[in-house]
Amino acid sequence: MLAMDENLAKVASPKRSALMVALIRAAHQILDTPIVFPDPIALKILGQNEEQSLREDPAKYNSSTYKSLRASLVIRSRLASDTWANAYSLGATQYVILGAGLDTSAYRSMQDPNVHIFEVDLPATQAWKRECLKTAGLEEPENVTFVPVDFEDSKLGERLEASGFSNEKVSFFSWLGVTMYLEEPAVFETLSFIASLASGSSVLFDYGLSLDLLAPRERAAVEALSASTAEHGEPWKSFFNPEALAVRLREMGFSKVADYGAKELNERYLAGRNDDLRKSGISHLMFATV
Repeated sequence: MLAMDENLAKVASPKRSALMVALIRAAHQILDTPIVFPDPIALKILGQNEEQSLREDPAKYNSSTYKSLRASLVIRSRLASDTWANAYSLGATQYVILGAGLDTSAYRSMQDPNVHIFEVDLPATQAWKRECLKTAGLEEPENVTFVPVDFEDSKLGERLEASGFSNEKVSFFSWLGVTMYLEEPAVFETLSFIASLASGSSVLFDYGLSLDLLAPRERAAVEALSASTAEHGEPWKSFFNPEALAVRLREMGFSKVADYGAKELNERYLAGRNDDLRKSGISHLMFATV
């Protein structure tokens, strides 16, 4: 299903960050053993040329910097998958992927047809993804709806409602790799909307840690990363203190809040590995339940 004004998607090109995330997630399937986040179509959805290039030289994504970034990306994807599975078992029937990019959740396994999946992203990114799916021979399930949204200037609730989303149903939101590119008001506007939904609804999102909480090496890494993304029009704009953020979420109406830092996530998903795949501390993940 497509809930999109076709005029909004004339230029089918993704944000550089969306493509990079997809490439790194695909590289994980080749480079790392054991795999933290199995994704059997991560390579296929890239298209034949990108897949071939990656298979011929996966080492270009295996520097120390890329390893740290890869660990963060696959851990957050794995946590989102695990958290969604738990939310579904507790009765969630709407799965909203904010900033979906080339997320493959709806395409890599059979889904309950009673679950409505909403993929939310920029119109051009969605047009690019749909072309990738078509080229890869991957069908768009009937229970998937594409919802065009720019988090800086669109009302998420209005867009979702116009696309068939019900505020009365228990919903799970996955919001990965987005908040750091937004100003704080836009972040809290989206979270406030989620907090207004049916009891039991929840959101998992990642965010940049306040720079004053980082060790000098990590702070330098954030500044270098932000400078790099800024060159392509995507600077990091917001950073949060975990304790202050948790307080703000409870004030919004979330009844349960859990923050996940590097130590806990590395112990959960990377313990016992014989490589140096480790998540850095520059970002955290927050899970909040209405």
